[in-house]
Amino acid sequence: MSGKAEATTIAGNTEQTGDGGRRRRIRDLIAVNFGNTLEWYDWTIYSIFAPYFAVQFFNPGNAASALLATLAVFAVGFITRPLGGFIFGAYADRAGRRKSLTVAMMLTAAGSLVVALAPTYQSVGLLASIILLGARLLQGLAHGGEMGTSVTYLVERAPHGRRALFGSSSWVSVVLGTILATLTGLLLTSSLGESDLGAWGWRIAFGVGGVLGLYALYLRRRLTETDAFEETTREDRTPAPGDVPEVAPDRRGLLHHWRAILVVFGLSAGGSVMFYTWLIFMPTHAQLQLGQSASSALTASLIAQVFFLAAILAAGWLGDRIGRKPMVIAFGVAFIILTIPLNLMIDGSFATLLTALLISLAALALLFGVNGAVWAEVFPTRVRAAGVAGPLSLATAIFGGTAPYINTALAQAGLQNWFLYYLMAVSAITLATGLLMKETRHSRLVR
Repeated sequence: MSGKAEATTIAGNTEQTGDGGRRRRIRDLIAVNFGNTLEWYDWTIYSIFAPYFAVQFFNPGNAASALLATLAVFAVGFITRPLGGFIFGAYADRAGRRKSLTVAMMLTAAGSLVVALAPTYQSVGLLASIILLGARLLQGLAHGGEMGTSVTYLVERAPHGRRALFGSSSWVSVVLGTILATLTGLLLTSSLGESDLGAWGWRIAFGVGGVLGLYALYLRRRLTETDAFEETTREDRTPAPGDVPEVAPDRRGLLHHWRAILVVFGLSAGGSVMFYTWLIFMPTHAQLQLGQSASSALTASLIAQVFFLAAILAAGWLGDRIGRKPMVIAFGVAFIILTIPLNLMIDGSFATLLTALLISLAALALLFGVNGAVWAEVFPTRVRAAGVAGPLSLATAIFGGTAPYINTALAQAGLQNWFLYYLMAVSAITLATGLLMKETRHSRLVR
């Protein structure tokens, strides 16, 4: 490889500098994370309004059955996420990160608009249920590919020494999505009566998501492709005669990188189970099991989420300075030690719930600050997006998506402590991953 070519191939870290290059990088970071925020807004808004629109799409003669059917459709979205992760990841590795992110956003916006405008069971019968299922399948596929591909893009576009910080911004957008959905739910439920919400009010939330998704689609169509992908594509299509690269490109298939797959899966296991337990489920648990009021629990949750945003970015900044391994190890040790005390702390009051959430999310931020960088750093460019998106979405479906249901089932069986042991065991998996993985802070992104 010639010196000129080599100077532009250090995996996205050597793109043109100056004000123009910085502005483009920031514009791209905002476009990717804006879309990721809407992905999580749509995902969360479904669960918030499921009790209101359940009877709209299934047999309204049995409200409980309709709600269960609606939640089952929500679960279908989780089932399709691993498939979407591999499909969109492979597409990103073949056609480019920009194209994959654009298609994912297109499906998400389409799914939201379909739900917002879908006919009811009363008007078209079973077809209404089928339409809802189809929309959730589309969103599940897109959601599975979104996180892995967006993290890959952000890390590849990061300036030198900022990969963890840029990668951590994807988690900031995730939390912003849940906050936006929660605020939308609070606004609509406080301004509309229950009958209006059940009849048409819930459609507003999905309509907003669909319209904003179209704008995010416009932003993503203008993304700059990463240097890492473009250089790899150039090498595959037009090898220069006589040029010998300093480091031979890694052309092995995804399965040859099984150690990297295990790293992504191991980090994702602990992160996903703690995210869904503390950020998504714990406020509901405080209401249902401990009698805390909805307003008190939601207020504590929103305050903790705002704190979480800053903690993630701080952890990303720190991870670029001290390395990835210490942060992952600290996460695993923290939850093995604190899981039982934090659970015992919550007694149904605002103060104890807020304190437990702040401590748990601070510990979770240690992992979220660096895991995106690690995921991208352990794979070569040719299989990076699929290698990140596939194991990530699979681990999320296995550990994250099932966490609330396992917790509820064990609590009803009088075995609540077993769930705490389960959380500690999954944290131990992530701890072991951190102890065994290589430090990647100073490594180049392999072609």
